[in-house]
Amino acid sequence: MSRQYFMDVLAEPPLANLAAITATTETALWSAAEYTPIAARDARPGKMYRVTAGGIVSFATTGTLIITPRLGLTVSGITLGANAAQTVQGVAVNNVPWVLDFTLVVRTLGVAGANSTVIGSGSFTAQGSGAANTGMSCCFGGTSATVDLTVATGLTFGWTLSVAGSVTPQYAFIQSLN
Repeated sequence: MSRQYFMDVLAEPPLANLAAITATTETALWSAAEYTPIAARDARPGKMYRVTAGGIVSFATTGTLIITPRLGLTVSGITLGANAAQTVQGVAVNNVPWVLDFTLVVRTLGVAGANSTVIGSGSFTAQGSGAANTGMSCCFGGTSATVDLTVATGLTFGWTLSVAGSVTPQYAFIQSLN
């Protein structure tokens, strides 16, 4: 008999906008334990998780944006591959929409300790000011990581914008694709 897996949301999205992030050092976009958790022993080889998030972003000057996906509950978690510093255009944007999409694949599952491997990749896109070439788009991930999937964990997304600005996540959720 074949296995039947059904896509499901693993945690409910926030019911209101999350706090705006204005720091120019790496900061988690949201609480992974609350909005993008992975339960202990939920993973198996071939299991896929997908994170979708969106919100608004504002900045006034040229700078760089780095998004770092991590397995863990904080920005000190295991990196899955940051994007190369993406230059944000020198045209002011105010409360423009953005969307983030990320897929994580479990490659192997081992005993307790860092004995499992995962890999993932994703993208971030934001509207520009309406002028030509002012939107933002970057891809991140692609780094295979050795992790412990026998403990509760989550997917954290570090946000580093090198200039004054703000990002406000309006929703974030994780799905089990199989």
